[in-house]
Amino acid sequence: MKRISPFFFCLLLLFSCGKGRKEVSNPNPIIASAPSGSIFTDTSEKSATQNSKGLEAQIPMSNDKLSDWIPQKVGEMEQRKLIIGHKQGMGMSGAIATYHGTEQDDKQISFEVLDGAGATGSVMLKSINQKLNLDYNEKMSSGYSRIYDREGIRVWEKLNTEEHLSEIEFVMDKRYHFIFKGHGIEMKELWAFVRQVRIEMS
Repeated sequence: MKRISPFFFCLLLLFSCGKGRKEVSNPNPIIASAPSGSIFTDTSEKSATQNSKGLEAQIPMSNDKLSDWIPQKVGEMEQRKLIIGHKQGMGMSGAIATYHGTEQDDKQISFEVLDGAGATGSVMLKSINQKLNLDYNEKMSSGYSRIYDREGIRVWEKLNTEEHLSEIEFVMDKRYHFIFKGHGIEMKELWAFVRQVRIEMS
């Protein structure tokens, strides 16, 4: 039987060790393609963040455009007061409009609209959206307060029967924050007003 020389034995051993190291150092290509420390984020949160960054770069609506945008009459209710620029000191664009019925009617509806464009507005809108994404429902002896989905939007609806107050809050077109307040108005009447405003201001 032939004996293997020590030289060839050492050479064979080195080759085998090198081959083993090569196979161990070759990682799984799927694992290698994933960035280190990568995390999975909620798609809705990512979308909200992207929308906020997009609004931050936009210019808030001017006072003249706000004035032209807000309707003079909604149904049978006419605009009696309009305040524009009340948030300019905070770097935001917004307005408050107040509507009344007939002279014999003491019903009143007002709404505030804030533009989510600009540095300050985009931060405000992101906070509002986070609030409206909550699941909230509170019943009280004088009414209720709840956040839920209605007519394609996320709304915060409040009713106080003792003070005859109703309120609806939502975000329109992923940019404009609205708060409607009704005095002496039933909730169904306030919703009818909201629908008309959404149509006229879309």
